[in-house]
Amino acid sequence: MTTSALRPVRARNLGIDLLRVISVAAVVIGHAWSGMPGAEYLQIWRMPLFFFLAGFFFSTSRSLTGELQARSKSLALPYLVWLLLLSSAVLAMAHTPWPFEPGTISGAFIGGARTDMPFLAFWFISVLFFAALLLRAVLALPWWVGVLVGVSGLALAQLPDSAMAYTPLGIGLVPACMAFMLAGHWFGRFMRSPRGQGLPAKPWWGLLCLGIGFGAVASGVPTMNIKWSGFGTFLLSPAVSVLISTGLVLIFSTVVNALLGGPQPQRADPSHQPRRGRVLGLVISELVQTATFVVFSHALVLYLLLRLFDLENPVLRTVIALGICWALGTIVNRTPLALPLNGLPRSALRRPGAAQTGGKIASKT
Repeated sequence: MTTSALRPVRARNLGIDLLRVISVAAVVIGHAWSGMPGAEYLQIWRMPLFFFLAGFFFSTSRSLTGELQARSKSLALPYLVWLLLLSSAVLAMAHTPWPFEPGTISGAFIGGARTDMPFLAFWFISVLFFAALLLRAVLALPWWVGVLVGVSGLALAQLPDSAMAYTPLGIGLVPACMAFMLAGHWFGRFMRSPRGQGLPAKPWWGLLCLGIGFGAVASGVPTMNIKWSGFGTFLLSPAVSVLISTGLVLIFSTVVNALLGGPQPQRADPSHQPRRGRVLGLVISELVQTATFVVFSHALVLYLLLRLFDLENPVLRTVIALGICWALGTIVNRTPLALPLNGLPRSALRRPGAAQTGGKIASKT
């Protein structure tokens, strides 16, 4: 366990990268096991954490135009490509013993809560795209504007019949989801400030955040299901999810990173990293880079495992689906298909020891 503050370094924080991998796995298991025992303890953080981390690593150097260009390549392009690919799969299976539900394709083109198998996670990508643009816009304005937009979005999300979720592309959810990104962005700025650099040196703060957050859920604070505009109790449930996300970042950036043999702030040179850390770093880095591919492809894999092989065990189905998607994503990343299928140019493929963005706990991206 590290006992000193994290400072900007070139090496990646393996704990944070692993947290990103876990967040993707949580999405898959949530779709494979919708009625899992204790689901409220998963739902309260699994989607908010995505937005929180996106804000945590949000670049401060891009303009609104630059943000649009970057997100168009990393999110919009894969969205359109997978929309066409999965629509073709739905049409191809229409006359088989395993057809999808009627209206699946039309619902996918509308987006939001109308997305169904195999388009389950499409709502998240479209909402993330517009939330990133909205965050970029509000960061250029006084701080209270972002707060007002986020709180207003959370208020609108309380409208009955999940009204905001049924807007085209789920755009009605964007201001509320931007609130989680804004919280992550501010927390990231604080951790990189002189005052905040000492916070990761006290991992018990992370345990305290997790204890309070999960304790609140245990005491009856409603959980969330963002896709359906389910944000629980106004402001309270979102605050609990932010608290849990904060605790996860603190624990994984310190304790978990040390257990994995990740680089320590006092040893920024990757050549001093333990062999265990270098090996695990290679594996985790490969998995992190498949995130978008997994988000888009996992639903179809889950469906085929259930229909073709009668695999109903949710844990086993999750493990197999993740293994297939991670393997395919790793292969895709080494081909020209990396950009259209995963939003990742081949030139961005991470190399061990290279200066990286996105997974560094103390850097801006």
